[in-house]
Amino acid sequence: MAGSIVAQALLEEMGAPYRMKHVDMAAGEHKTPAYRRLNPAARVPALTLPDGRTIGESAAIVVVLGESSPASGLLPQPGTSDRSVFFFWLNVMATSGYMTVARKGHPERYAFDESAIAQVERRAAEDLAAFFDVMEDAIEGDGTFLASGQSALDLYLAMLTEWSEDKDKLFGGRPSLAKLSNEVYLRPGYQAAMRTHRLN
Repeated sequence: MAGSIVAQALLEEMGAPYRMKHVDMAAGEHKTPAYRRLNPAARVPALTLPDGRTIGESAAIVVVLGESSPASGLLPQPGTSDRSVFFFWLNVMATSGYMTVARKGHPERYAFDESAIAQVERRAAEDLAAFFDVMEDAIEGDGTFLASGQSALDLYLAMLTEWSEDKDKLFGGRPSLAKLSNEVYLRPGYQAAMRTHRLN
């Protein structure tokens, strides 16, 4: 259930060949010298490109994959009217959304004593609800984030809903978010990624 959900879903939708390597974060594998040589930020996901270079950060991976496959339509290409809007919302999702999900899921990383950790988790839950309210208002399409149709933003936003403990509550009062997420859940590429990531 890492941020590599969106990377794998994109690779699947592009029809690109790829190989996966599990990084055992619970065992600290992402902090080993070998992994840091690939991704000095010591975060997951990381993507090694055909030229041998490795990049990290889910938003950066989305852009690189989208640029490499213009025919997929997953990223608005230069000169299109949606391009600037796409980059704006991708960065909102990656910085506000993804990092708030991380704060909610791992409040112990942001405080030391138990009472402070509980406060961090409670505030993160409030911030995450506010983030999804913003997303609800920002969705322009009918089942897609952009009015022009499918893009990688749909996959990224659906991924952010995966960490919700109560999807009925999440989608209640947010019909556009619910429809977008349900449409993404049905896409074969996303289903393939979730078969890899889903906790059993």
